[in-house]
Amino acid sequence: MEIGISTASLYPTLLEDALAQLIEQQVPVAELFLNTFSELSPALREKVKSQLEQSSIRAASVHPFTSVLESSLFFTSYTRRFEDGVELYRRYFDYAAQMGAKILVFHGNHRNTSRPPQRYYERFARLRQAAKEMGIVLAQENVYAHCSQDLSFLVEMRRYLGDEVEFVLDNKQALRGGQDPMEMARTLGDRVVQLHLSDSAPGRDCLPPGEGDFDFAGYFSILKEKGYAGDGIVELYQNSYQSPQQLFQSRLFLQEIADGVFSSENNQI
Repeated sequence: MEIGISTASLYPTLLEDALAQLIEQQVPVAELFLNTFSELSPALREKVKSQLEQSSIRAASVHPFTSVLESSLFFTSYTRRFEDGVELYRRYFDYAAQMGAKILVFHGNHRNTSRPPQRYYERFARLRQAAKEMGIVLAQENVYAHCSQDLSFLVEMRRYLGDEVEFVLDNKQALRGGQDPMEMARTLGDRVVQLHLSDSAPGRDCLPPGEGDFDFAGYFSILKEKGYAGDGIVELYQNSYQSPQQLFQSRLFLQEIADGVFSSENNQI
């Protein structure tokens, strides 16, 4: 398993400048976090694509800033907005494909709504199919204050959709939502395609890996037993570390643990 870093961890550094820092630090894999629509423009697409092609870094996933709008875009009863949302996300799928990324990270519906779960699953399936047609995996992330906060919701989503659903597991989001990351890994691990990683300690759920007490070796071991074949992405908030060196050191810390658990197997999806 390769350990990478999300460009979001360097927010508010511009996407291409954040990627340049990851390249300079020889980070092998990245999540590209799109923070505005202009980053879909031809000029910025070519800039980022050139950076990827001229270095050894690989784009694993794309995470759109419109994740904060997904509740309204996709899950209300206003069907025209849903159709427009699908067309908007086709632009992200196209971007991901151009960058060589395989995954589009999805947050979904807010938790404090009364929208029927069946609508959620069926709308997700529609959007997932649009992604699949463009060679992209639409992956549901577990996110605090969203329906996906609760393991029970994700289990029912898996039951309803069968093998037509994939997940991104974020251990800090699990802790923030009062869930057990280990249990999430045991329950959903065979459909997990990416990990978002941070450390934790009592009273703090987002620390650079190596600065808390989260059992990464145990976490990775559970996922290995489930056949996990994706990457691990360090994703930190701006206020959770003091210097970029902490961020880069945390990646090395996790890579050493991952190497010990996964050995030299090829774990790319």
